[in-house]
Amino acid sequence: MPIPGPRHDLRPGAKSAMSARLLVVAMLCAFQYWLLTSTVEAYNGGDRDIPLPALATSLVCFALGAGLVAAGERSALRARRRSQPPRREGRSGAA
Repeated sequence: MPIPGPRHDLRPGAKSAMSARLLVVAMLCAFQYWLLTSTVEAYNGGDRDIPLPALATSLVCFALGAGLVAAGERSALRARRRSQPPRREGRSGAA
């Protein structure tokens, strides 16, 4: 039985791409938190025109973050599939 290879992605630049995605998602989360607090503060101050554009902006940020996370998951799944040995096709259950 062969020794299994590492479970992480060894391609050049894979670690940098993952770090960049993580940084952008963290920045989007921080921006959404700031947007929420400033929107609540403006609404409580009497500005009733702010919540709808803030909601739209927050949804765009959420979609961007979810897309980046999904791209990272797809990349990790492809790397795992690539590192697995190919399956041998044969009879199942035949003796």
